[in-house]
Amino acid sequence: MKKKWSNHIRIFICIFVICAIALYGVWRIWLDPYRGTVRSFEQSKKLDTVLTGMQAAEDLKFIVDRLRERHPACISGLPEAVQIAYEQEYAELSESTELTALSLWQSASRVLAYLGDAHTTVRAYYEDTKSLPLLFSWEGQRLIFSGGEYDGYTVKKISGVSVDRLYQRFQDQYSYELDAWARHSFASRINRSDYLAFVGISAEREVEISLERQNNGRVINKAFTLEENTTTLPVETEPFYDYSIDKESGIGIFTLRQCIYDKTYKTALKNFFTSVLDGGVHSVILDLRGNSGGNSLVANEFIRYLPVESYEVGSSNVRFGPVIWKNQTRQLKNQQAEYMFSGDVYVLTGTDSFSAAMDFATLLSDNGLCTVVGEIPGNMPSSYGDILYFQTPNARLAFTVSYKYFIRPDATKSDLPLLPDLQVPARDAMEETLRLIHKK
Repeated sequence: MKKKWSNHIRIFICIFVICAIALYGVWRIWLDPYRGTVRSFEQSKKLDTVLTGMQAAEDLKFIVDRLRERHPACISGLPEAVQIAYEQEYAELSESTELTALSLWQSASRVLAYLGDAHTTVRAYYEDTKSLPLLFSWEGQRLIFSGGEYDGYTVKKISGVSVDRLYQRFQDQYSYELDAWARHSFASRINRSDYLAFVGISAEREVEISLERQNNGRVINKAFTLEENTTTLPVETEPFYDYSIDKESGIGIFTLRQCIYDKTYKTALKNFFTSVLDGGVHSVILDLRGNSGGNSLVANEFIRYLPVESYEVGSSNVRFGPVIWKNQTRQLKNQQAEYMFSGDVYVLTGTDSFSAAMDFATLLSDNGLCTVVGEIPGNMPSSYGDILYFQTPNARLAFTVSYKYFIRPDATKSDLPLLPDLQVPARDAMEETLRLIHKK
């Protein structure tokens, strides 16, 4: 009898092990979103590297195959516009005798641009690249120099090509959801040699820029030298957060430059809100301008210090191979901290508040926990995200693919960006918020 039960147990264990191995195999081969991803990027081939047409076509197919496998919008096949663009670009690449890695980058970017997902992008990745010793920004419809000798001058042309024309080229082959993010990305990258090449400007050492003085309209042409980025010198970097307390005015300011959720952040928040309570603060300002994102859990940690028992979090669609898993909107119980702040919360945003930073502001706003001041953030609150990292086999282009679709807590606003309660230029957001507080 014992022998019989022993045999049954062995058979059961064998069946269990076989089933477990089979299920794990199914998960790894078909369902795991991270299958075949890379943990970090290696450097791409130089932009002037020559590829055969078939090598370039193989790289483009590799990118599109990852879309088909992982992206929620491609669960039933490529969207029509993406499919048409892919067929056209693939045909042109495969019929070419040879072409450069730059041409492939531009081609792949044009395909992904039709997806309208700011998180699904492709680029040439380099640890160091030449750049102009200049910074640019937008002032209305004008691209201007930001800082330095020519601060405030309007940029009219770069290497003889109008800024309007260059920006149109950039838009045609860049992934974005809102024009404000495309404009920010253009201004912040056009000083780099790789992105100059991306929009058709060939420059080895110098770049001629036509600039206009605003007070008299005089246009001058100035040649600027591309400089090597050096990694041998120590680089001073700002911490990803800082805060200050003004007891006299009753205002606390917490600045978050990156959404990093770790012990350092949690300790900083605790110390900040402890100081807020000790200092008799009635208004807290959370500054998310310039924050490009990271981990969205930073928002949940912040809410722990607010006097709410629960709050609504948005829904999401997550792709696992051929399956979409739907998570419903729900009320999340707030794991309240020992000390809570019951005053007013203001959140500052700019067009460069992106991804998890935008989510942070949206979570507070949709739950009625703050007043948003500044500009519409860089991407839509209901949008694709949570990215997977890949590199193409030949040109080693780096690209990312979203595998989730997030819906904001207030789903009735899903077609809208995050609209600030007080919409002002980002540079004026702090001043306007202080004015609001003093008036109140």
